[in-house]
Amino acid sequence: MALIRPFSSVDEAAVSALWAQAFPGDPARNEPRGFIARKRTRDSDLFWVAEADGEVVGAVVAGYDGVRGWLYHLAVAPGLQGRGIGRALAEHAVAALRELGCMKVNLQVRRGNDAVRGFYESLGWVEDPAISMGRVLSDSP
Repeated sequence: MALIRPFSSVDEAAVSALWAQAFPGDPARNEPRGFIARKRTRDSDLFWVAEADGEVVGAVVAGYDGVRGWLYHLAVAPGLQGRGIGRALAEHAVAALRELGCMKVNLQVRRGNDAVRGFYESLGWVEDPAISMGRVLSDSP
């Protein structure tokens, strides 16, 4: 099993490579190194990695605004999926949010990503009766 620990600057290259592989269609604003740099300036304590045999094999980011929490960019190395690492990362993040007083956690799954949707459903997540809306302020970081 992997060890879940806080993200450290030494993890940047490994997490960037993991996210580039896990989210190949992400828009430029989610470019991994920029994403990491922005996260490190805000709530950096809500960023964890999964480590096995000295290697980063997973990562997750959380956010909390005092009303609800969010999970972002949970990813596990493809060859290690299905071994409980994603579950451990998600549960770790949710527990940390709960400790902050968070009462509801949201996440988004892209339409058509049925495998990821199934993963979250297996952890007890359900589809909210809501429409997710967004407004892009910049396509580049």
